[in-house]
Order: sequence, then C-alpha cells, then structure tokens
Amino acid sequence: MPGLTGVVGPEAGALLERMEARLYPVEGQGARRGAGPGFAFALRGTGGLRERAGVCLAFEGHVLGRPFGDEAVADALLDAFLERGERFLEGWDGSFQVFVRTPEATYLFMDPTASRRWFFRSGPWGIAFSPEVAPLRTLAPSPVDGANLAQFLVGGRFFAGHTLLAEVFQLLPGEHLVHRDGRVERRRTGSDTVRQDSGLFDVKATLTRLETALERAILQRWTQARAPALLLTGGWDSRFLFHTVARHVEDTSRLCTVTWGHDLRRAGSDARVAYDIAKRFGTRHVELKRSVGQVPETFAAMFQAQSGMTELAFGHADELTLCQRLAERHGVGSLFRGDECFGPTGWNATTVGGVLARLSLPFTQDVAGHERWLVGAGEEAWAAREEQVRQRVAAAPQGLEALRDTLYFRERVPAFLHHLNYFKAHRLEVFNPLMDREVLALSRALPAAWRTDKRLFKDCYRRRFAKHLDIPFAESSNGVDWGRMLRRSPRVVAFLRSGLEALPSPLVPEVFVEQLDGLLRGAPAGAMPGGYRVAPEQLVMRAFVLGQWLRDSPTSEMANRSKNSRARAAPASEVNAKHA
Repeated sequence: MPGLTGVVGPEAGALLERMEARLYPVEGQGARRGAGPGFAFALRGTGGLRERAGVCLAFEGHVLGRPFGDEAVADALLDAFLERGERFLEGWDGSFQVFVRTPEATYLFMDPTASRRWFFRSGPWGIAFSPEVAPLRTLAPSPVDGANLAQFLVGGRFFAGHTLLAEVFQLLPGEHLVHRDGRVERRRTGSDTVRQDSGLFDVKATLTRLETALERAILQRWTQARAPALLLTGGWDSRFLFHTVARHVEDTSRLCTVTWGHDLRRAGSDARVAYDIAKRFGTRHVELKRSVGQVPETFAAMFQAQSGMTELAFGHADELTLCQRLAERHGVGSLFRGDECFGPTGWNATTVGGVLARLSLPFTQDVAGHERWLVGAGEEAWAAREEQVRQRVAAAPQGLEALRDTLYFRERVPAFLHHLNYFKAHRLEVFNPLMDREVLALSRALPAAWRTDKRLFKDCYRRRFAKHLDIPFAESSNGVDWGRMLRRSPRVVAFLRSGLEALPSPLVPEVFVEQLDGLLRGAPAGAMPGGYRVAPEQLVMRAFVLGQWLRDSPTSEMANRSKNSRARAAPASEVNAKHA
C-alpha cells in the first residue's frame, strides 16, 4: 500500500530488499528509493525525497492546502524540520508520513490522526518500519502476544498500537517515534482526553464553530481530491458529507456516489436510503453488491492487504475487490467516507464494566465461555489481557462518560475504525473529513451530554439540511447476516470449517468447530457464566483470522507452552462435556 518502508541499521539495503518482497502487490505501483550510511527506504505513493545539511527527509501523502504531487512540500517540510526540530509539524494537517534521518537519530512522524498506517519493530539489526505487517515479519521471529490474542477473540481487534506479534507495533494518532543509540521512544504531542465537567457551555456559539469547522474540513479535502466519490449510506455522517459537497457544486449530476451491500433494496436499509438521496440529486450512483460467497477466493488477499488487524479480514474480504472495481471500471480515484468519530451510539451503560463491554474491552471474568477457547484455559493470556484492560481504565479520566469517550478515541478509532480505511488505500485515496484535527478537538471539548449519541453533530445537520429530513435515516445497515448467510453457503462453510479444524495452538480447534456447528443448526447459546457474549459467527471468524496469523508465524514460546499443555490436557470430548 502507499507509504514508506525502510530500515535503519548496518544491513539496511539487504533487509529492505527482503521486506519489499512481502508488500501487498498493486499492479503499476512503483517505488522511489533512498539510501545513505546505515539506512535505506522505499516510497510508494505520492511524495518526495530531500536531503540537505546532513538531514534526509522522505514524505508520502498529501497536506491540506497543497495539490497532490506538489514537489515543494518535501522542501517545505525539510526547511521546517531544520528550523524547529521535532515540533516542525505544528500547524500541518492532511494525510501523510514523514521519515527523517539525522546524524544523531531517526524519526517517524504522521499526520495528527494517523490516517496512514505505519508499523515498526526494532532489534539488534536496527529499526524497521512499513505500512504493512508482513514485511516486518521477515526480519526475525517474534513471540506471539497472548494478551492481544485473547483480546482479538473478545473484540475482533487488538489493543491499540499492538499486533499479535509482541515485537511489532503500530504508531498511533498524536504519536511520533524517535530511534537513538539503539533505543526506541514513542512520544506524544497534544491531548486525547475529553472534557469531564459540565460547566458553562454556549450551545449556539459552539454549534456555529462546529459547523464552520466541518464545512472547512470537508471542502478543503474535496477541492484537492482526484476523481472523488462519496461513500453514501443512510447514516448521519455520510449524509452530512454529501449534503455539504452538494451545496457547493453547480451541477450535482456530476457527483459520483457509491454504496455497497448485500441486499441493496431492503426497505429502511443504508443502501435504500442512499439510493433515494442519490435519485433526488441526480448523481452518478454506483451500487455494488457484496459477494460474500467469494470469501474462499478473496480472504488471502484481504488478510495481506489489511494485515489481519481485525476480524473484517474475513467478514469484509470481498470489499477489496469492490475497491478495485471502483478504480478500474468506474474511474474513482478518491473515496470520501464518514467515520464514527463522535463516539458510540445508543448509550446506556451505568457501570465501568458496562462501558468496557460497549467498547469490546470487557473485564475477562465477564466474557462467557472464554476459558474454553485456549489450551489449558489460557490462564497466562487471559491474565495478561486483564492487566492491559485495567491499565487502560487507570490511565483514563474518572467518570463513566469521560471513560467511555476517552477509550473510544484511544482504542476503537485507531484499532478498528482506521482499519476500515487502510485496506482501501491499496486502490483508492481515502478521505475522512470528520477525522479532521480541529473537528475532533471540538468534539472532545463538548460536555458529555452533547457528545453522547452525536447530539451536537445531529443538531448541525438539522440546522443546515432540514429540507432533506423528509428522507428518513436508515433503520438497518448494509451488513451481512452471517448466521443466515452461512446456512445458505456450503462453500464458505467448508472453507471456514477447514481453517477451524487446522487451528494451531494455543487455540482449541474443537471448540470453534462446535461453535460453527451450533450456528448452522440454529442452536440457542447454552447457559454460561458471564454477561458479555461473543456471537458465534464473530467468534469463528476471529479464530479463523488468528489461525492465519499463527500459521504465518514462526513457532513461538507461547505456542510451545500450549503444545505441552495440550499434551497434558483432557481429550476434546471431555473438555466439551465439562463446559457444556
């Protein structure tokens, strides 16, 4: 995917060559390369390389207010770094990565919201970075992180900033990395906490500020996008994007809108509402039907493109093909989409445990059936996961609303929502105007009552686009009913079953095959302690994705311990009976 891949170390050139061979292949996507004493990198995408005064800088992406491919951006960035050092990106916004190499240190910088993915790892050989995990796995074996394996089964994603591999990390929003004298330091600029007090609040003035910021964020990006299309659904976010753009173009019939889903004409669905809006404005509306039955053919490519970072590597495997079709058949170069950056909807949690469950971070004791999923009950992995959850609670502000929204921004946005965009970047430039730095700052500064359920954002919509409220908002998403679909798709079931039966340690294959069989029979969930239940279709998809990770990984210390534990464990039939 677009981005910077590189190594800083004695054998940088040879290691980079090995890493590049594992990048997801995109036809026609070339690379520019740079190298110097002890470092080498490759740039895929739009950007530039500059070197002056002993400093080398590589930039990939785009900045607001500058056209795509502006060669002067790299010069301006290098000038800024030479003048201001690590603080040189203050005031810059957009979607970009910046690599800086000085005689003393190496730096990795990103835009404020980390809209471009960057992984890194370090070792005796130096430090390496890439927009994908696979290249980093070629450098050396890495132990499996038990806490993140357990978290993936519970939430369909890893803890923010982590992967399944204990030595491979992801740079997060607001962070930059410094590598000096063999040491790696992640540094943070700016605050990501939310307002805790209710205090005095000027609703009218804040509403105006938010409206202004939203319009600026959307139109700035729209004017610099290449062959843009709007991913339109029936929700608040995408409708706000669409109506803002539609108000500022002379001919809406020249706009391209896109929607995809499984049942495109279901009454009240995202796809049907999108169709009604597109028809009213006469846009060139592209409807793409999801082909989830093609998962056996599309999963491997999606896993590589998405780096297996969420369960959607399986559940949305067909969407990679849809992005390719948009680019090649419909001439789309950029895709605008709304992100759920204003917090969870339908909020009703009254306890810390309820907050965590809503964010897919429940306390381990609340997870029904978890002791069956890993060999030997997975005690070490679950204990490590519990420690990670409690550390995140301790580091967040007190109060349920502040805890909810702080963890939403710190965990769900970078560890789940961002990955809905990253895989699309292999084919399309993705714009997320609602993830603009100023918009997010305004949202975090709202009192809890106005953050909850997008209250002020919805007021913005009602005030600006009231005449379009006659088209109702969607009552259901374009998502797939996987339980129903699996019962009708023997090919997908056979593919899923084969992967579950071959699950490596420390996963227990029999338990996940049993979950699949129960799902196909339509059997009700058995009584188990714990108020947080992972739906069987989610659990089997998550186990399948983890299986791909583990099969691709060298044997780890955790897997060895699990094998020894499995040898001493009861037969599967006894395990099943014990926990039935």
